[in-house]
Amino acid sequence: MTDPFLDSLATALAGQAATALGAAGKAALEKVRELLRRRSERDPETKAALEAAERPDADRPQITALAERLDQVCAEDADFAEQLRAEGAEVHNAISAADDSVVNINHGQVKNLVQTREFNGNITFN
Repeated sequence: MTDPFLDSLATALAGQAATALGAAGKAALEKVRELLRRRSERDPETKAALEAAERPDADRPQITALAERLDQVCAEDADFAEQLRAEGAEVHNAISAADDSVVNINHGQVKNLVQTREFNGNITFN
């Protein structure tokens, strides 16, 4: 099973998440695509996986293959993994927040953090 972050990037690169991306997400996706194309210049396996996923008839197997390739590349190259995660964060968050879901991102120290989607009943915070 691939990392959900990499799976969301592969889905977006395959064009299957365009409606979930706003302007910032689309700009971030272009940065991810360029990063992968630069990587592909010296990595034929990544190039083949990216091209297969970007084809108009690409489906789940091609998307999964790209996510698996990204997972492998990230495991082999920590610098690339860090850059991919930085460039792809906006894309991942936009896709993860699709379909009436929520993504919360917290930086720094948090004393108390509560999130709920639905709550039926009583709740008390002390």
